[in-house]
Formats: sequence, C-alpha cells, structure tokens
Amino acid sequence: MNEHIIIIGAGIAGLTAGIYAKRSGFDVTIVEQHSIAGGMCTSWKRGGYLFEGAMHWMTGSSPETEAHRLWRDTGALSDNVTVLRGDPFRSIEWNGQTVHLYRDIDRTVKALAALSPEDEKPLRRLAKDVKAVTKMTMPIFDIKGVKMKNPKHMGFGFMFKMLPAMPAMMKYGKISCAEFVSAFKHPAIRRLFNFITDDYAATAVVSTLATLHSGDGGYPEGGSLPMVHRMAKTFTGLGGKLMLNTHVKKVNVENGRTAGITTESGTLTADAVIVTRETIAALDKLFDSPPGDAWLQTLRKNTTPAVCTFVSIGVRAELPDCTIPEWELETPITYAGQTLRYLSFYSHREHAPSGGTALTAALMTDTYDFWKKAKDEGRYEAEKQALGEQIVRALCGKYSECEGKIEVVDIATPLTYERYTGAYRGSWMSIMKPGARAGMMYPAYSENINGLYFAGHRMMPPGGLPVALSSGRTAAQLVCRQFDVEFK
Repeated sequence: MNEHIIIIGAGIAGLTAGIYAKRSGFDVTIVEQHSIAGGMCTSWKRGGYLFEGAMHWMTGSSPETEAHRLWRDTGALSDNVTVLRGDPFRSIEWNGQTVHLYRDIDRTVKALAALSPEDEKPLRRLAKDVKAVTKMTMPIFDIKGVKMKNPKHMGFGFMFKMLPAMPAMMKYGKISCAEFVSAFKHPAIRRLFNFITDDYAATAVVSTLATLHSGDGGYPEGGSLPMVHRMAKTFTGLGGKLMLNTHVKKVNVENGRTAGITTESGTLTADAVIVTRETIAALDKLFDSPPGDAWLQTLRKNTTPAVCTFVSIGVRAELPDCTIPEWELETPITYAGQTLRYLSFYSHREHAPSGGTALTAALMTDTYDFWKKAKDEGRYEAEKQALGEQIVRALCGKYSECEGKIEVVDIATPLTYERYTGAYRGSWMSIMKPGARAGMMYPAYSENINGLYFAGHRMMPPGGLPVALSSGRTAAQLVCRQFDVEFK
C-alpha cells in the first residue's frame, strides 16, 4: 500500500488516528506545531515542579469500560501503568468541618444526610439517578462500510442497555448546574456539588458522579506527558513519522480533493488529510476556501467554548495530597471583572521536589476577551502578576507553612492555550447547556472535499479526552473505507 495520510496535530486524536491508520497499512505522517506531542493533553515543568495541565481524572481508566480497550490499543494504558483513584474526589470546608464528596455515591449520601437530614430525600433520589447513569457509557462503534473483522454497530442491544439511564439524563439535561445545586437546602451541600460551571447542563455533574461510582475516572500515574509519550512511542514504533515544530499554513485542495498541506518549510503531498487541530480554528486558518458542509456550520453555530485561566504554584511545603479542600476566602480575589469567593487546588507531591507540592487551579470562566485586551494594551504581564499575587496571599493566609516557600507561580491564560495549541479562544471543551442534544457525533468528513477528515474534542460535545480518542479511531476508519482497506 502506497497511500500517504497526513494528520495535522499530535494530540490524543491525532496520535490515535495515526496509530490505527498505520496498523491498517497506510504511510502516515503526523505534523505538530509544538515541540512535543500532546496538544491539549499536556503538562509543563517550571523550577523543578511538574504541573498537570489537562488530566485530573480520565474516563476509560477502568477495564470495565469500552474506552479502556482503545486506551490500551494506543499504548496510553497497559498492565505497567498504575491508575490512581484518590478518595475523596472533592472536599470543602464549612463551619470548622470538612465535607467530602466520595467516589461511592452511597457513602457520600450517608455523610451528607447526617449533615442535613432535610436533604436526605433529594440526596437518595440523586443516588438512584447516579446509579442509573452508570449504565450510560460512551459508545465505541465501527462505521458502516469499513472492512474489518467482527464490526460492532449501534443496535437494539446497546439502546436497551442504555434505557435505565435515559429518564435521569433527560431530567438533568433540562436544568443547569446552578438549578441542580439550588435544590439542596444545606449551603455546604450546594457548594460541594458546585464543581462545574453554572451554565452547563446538570448532566455534567451527574455523569461525573456516575463515572466515579462505577470505578472509572482514575488518574494514570505521572499524568499527561508520560501518557502522551507512550502513545507517540506506539505510533513511531509502528513506523509512523512524527514531525514536530512544523507549522501548517494550509490544507491544499485540488479539483475537489485533498492534495496535501503547505508548511512554513514547503509542501507535503498526501492522498488524504485528517485535521485534528481544534475544528473552528482549523476552518478559519487552514483553508483558502473552507469546506461548506452543513455539519461544520452547525458545529460552529452550536459551540460555546469552555475556557479557563490556569494557575500553577510550586511550594516547598507538604500540603494535602490529591486535592486541597475548598475554603472561603477572607478577601475575595478579583480579576477580569470576576470575584472569586472560594478557592481549591489539585495537589501533587509526586510532581514536586522533595518536601514540596505542585498545585493547580482552573478558574472556569471565559475571560479570553479580558486577556486579549490586556495584551493589546501592554498590561498582560502585569494583570497575570496581580492575579498571581492575590492567589499566593490567599494560599499563604490559609496555610502559613507556605509563607516564604513559594518557588513558582505560573499562569496560563486562554491566550496561552491559543498560542500553544491553536485552539479557538484557547478552548479545550464545549459547554453543553440545558436542552442541548446529548451524544450527537458530527460526521467528521467532508462531502465537498474528497479525502478530508476531522477528529478531536469538537466531534461530540462536550468533548474531552475520550471524544478525542474515539474520533481519532473513527477518522482512521473513514480513511480505510475511502481506500477499501481493512481496518486493524
């Protein structure tokens, strides 16, 4: 087989597509603008500290899930990779006590009902719904028309298995996370469940609780960088070519079909191109004339980008490992027109020098326009410093052992994500609002440009690692179907 496939982007979707396409016999080149693979799934080192910039828990880490087989196929997980399942998953401080959200929903309900007997009935109803939603797993199916042994298509059996989850998913899909938490009377319970942005559909909270209760949602030891390295090693071990530090200027289209790509250093020809760069930015920047497929226009129209400002702190002190309980700030933090009254961190001692802790916090509001204006007006670094100083004061005010021990303060704004990944507004997921259609997978190929395919976190809202994984596999199958090749 001589067909050459070019994949734009060496994130989870690109590496997955590359691995499956290479196994199926294609000549495959992955082109990545950054100096390392990973895309949005990444970590970075500063001053001896490693900051986990993407993955705090992963769907498909449990062997009982469909996605687990794909993670193993790509080398991301194996028998040699330890999966950590820290418990409790989340904690808050309230009136001198610590309130926990455990992975086991029954344990959580028992503890919260003791705290607030008047909330026992809605808590038990929630537990019932969470257990029902554990039946709802992300489907991994094979596309119609692709040659392969024992293809798996969506059928009645799958739908029947999902039936117990449907009433709960429909119920929570109609309300926002803010409405969901407001149903509880006790303020501590409302805060405990308030770990996803208010305007998301409440299915985001319930699905997370179901993932945890089912035994999924673990953290592969070492985090994003080692996991991506394993995937890249799988790809190159198959003979795939990985071109780093290579910026793609455009996808070349001739006579209604892809002909390859143009980079800053020249032209590469190809028989098909898989675009795994964030889809909206790719449409805006990689084509002389963007493909006019209706589904791509719908994707653009329906996407509300999830954006964050990511704060990383390295401190030469041993703070609680895994998560630091959320606490109420004596002095609220203000930035970008926002007021933060509570603060919490993910914490990793394994990612810090001896005696230290690496802390990360994602401030989950879309502040892209604020940071863009600050950049244009020359006060970008000053605004980052001001935010960092407020967060350090809050941390040291809470944990006096941190005073004078802060060694690293690093702030990644939406502009940082945009610069390193090229993503639209630096967005790494999509917000599913109440009433949005759940489980909708976009077609991922162009009817107007032959040999053009898409993969990545936009292919099925709200996105995330498992969507990037499955869409990469689907893109490889689409290529196999185009060239009438058996998918392996």
